[in-house]
Amino acid sequence: MPLLIDGHNLIGSNVFSDIRLSDVDDEAKLVARLRAWRSRYAGKIEVIFDHGITEGRSANLSGGGVEVRFARNPTDADDLIKRRVQSPKKDLILVTNDAALRLEAQYHDVEVWRSDEFIEKIFEGPVQPTRTPPKRPVPPEGEPPPEVANAHLDDWMRLFSDGDGMNQDDPTWTPPFKPTKRRRPPKPKLDDQPQKKSKHGKRKR
Repeated sequence: MPLLIDGHNLIGSNVFSDIRLSDVDDEAKLVARLRAWRSRYAGKIEVIFDHGITEGRSANLSGGGVEVRFARNPTDADDLIKRRVQSPKKDLILVTNDAALRLEAQYHDVEVWRSDEFIEKIFEGPVQPTRTPPKRPVPPEGEPPPEVANAHLDDWMRLFSDGDGMNQDDPTWTPPFKPTKRRRPPKPKLDDQPQKKSKHGKRKR
């Protein structure tokens, strides 16, 4: 959305602590501020000043997405702004505290921002955060990083790649042997069992 700024009206509203109408280079200071902070706004910016040394577009101050124009006197500056508002560009926004210009803009369905609104939305608005690469996950304490664990896995795969533990159809490593089951000892035969003794110490037959 293009911005149309009533330059000296914006400076005179004292929204900038370091720019005053009494400054010799107040126009240059405002334009420099707009250029520096234009990254917060994607649209074009046109600033109209009155009491210019030369009338019309300023080649010295224009540039960097900011177009600067001077008028001979305040009346001519207001007339120039009114002409812009009466045949506005698409989605034009007027920045001024001047009551007459605000009414003219509202009559032609042009959005108007007061000086403090402009500062809040453009200069003090949130800045788009820069994209930072995602942080790599930190493995639990005592565990190796993923690349180290993968390297060890590759070593094991190479170690068993030519043995019986590698299935050629399925390259997943499997143990090359089967665990043996413990066998129970055979039960003794009846004849091999020891004979019980009687109370008198003799074997029973």
